[in-house]
Amino acid sequence: MYNPTPDKGSNPNNQPDAVDENQTADTQAISGAPSVGGSNTPFSSGRTATATAVASAVDISRITWKGSPNHWVGRDNNTVVAIVNHIMQGTMESTNGWFKNRRSEVSSHFGVAKDGRIWQWVRVPDAAWGNGIPESPDLSLDWLADGLKRKINPNNLTVSIEHEGNTGDTFTEEQYQSSLWLHKYLITTYRIVPDRKHIIGHYQISAKSRANCPGKGFPWQRLMNELAGIPTPAPIKQPSNTPIPPNTNPINSMVDMKWIQGVSGVIITDLGVKTINTNNAYVRSKPSLSGTDNTLLRVLSKGKQLRFSGYTDAGPAFRGNVRWLLISDLDDGGWVHSSMVS
Repeated sequence: MYNPTPDKGSNPNNQPDAVDENQTADTQAISGAPSVGGSNTPFSSGRTATATAVASAVDISRITWKGSPNHWVGRDNNTVVAIVNHIMQGTMESTNGWFKNRRSEVSSHFGVAKDGRIWQWVRVPDAAWGNGIPESPDLSLDWLADGLKRKINPNNLTVSIEHEGNTGDTFTEEQYQSSLWLHKYLITTYRIVPDRKHIIGHYQISAKSRANCPGKGFPWQRLMNELAGIPTPAPIKQPSNTPIPPNTNPINSMVDMKWIQGVSGVIITDLGVKTINTNNAYVRSKPSLSGTDNTLLRVLSKGKQLRFSGYTDAGPAFRGNVRWLLISDLDDGGWVHSSMVS
């Protein structure tokens, strides 16, 4: 991955913006989830992604947002078609510092630590600067050959994943399982074909200066064997280059990361419009029953209708129920206990 040579390439149609920590992690809201019928209505689970449908819900609480100023907003109206794997040649912490340095002009979307942590620096709808300098590229990759022919920067076609460690390091089991989970998430959410033409190493774009990225220690055979059972998804068009408000997720519903950080088991999924079924329903900044932790945001009256964009089943129990619902930022956000919603 990372060395003093910037890997953004040139992009005349996009310019880096000034946003750093105020961007959001890539949290995908999926429509079509079952409706909530109060506290006794279960959600379906375990649905398998198909060629025409994305998984119904994703637990994105595994991903910690870090943010990097080094990116282009949008992808110049291109679609993500491939995942590019990297080795950090260092630690998560040193890579985080490098990616936050504007002068480095380098970034990736995700990083996976040896202990299984997953950090994110750039939203998937935006182009990170990790893959943009082709050097003797692998032209057997049709999407890459076609993109270069049309003068498309590879950064606009790829999602980049860094892995903590050095060339030749064997992955820990925790690192491997987190990388596998992240690959599955990206494949099913962004409909990437799960084969070696679309899940590649950085060396396949830059065969000279990146010849050892991700290196011989990368578990290609095991990874591809475990991804082989995922159906080949149909392609999906990525969002175009429209202005994105800071701290929000522009895909379907708007989710501010402040509602998610520090909350376990958050599932982002479009629950539609629901109705408050009791007077004095407390809306909190995080699931809580405390009267002294300053989480209370406002109080709602019976009959109030709100849009909901997620839930967790890891909240404190109230009336024997641990489910809390996340109000969409379109209705000012916050958490409310599911027993108060019908």
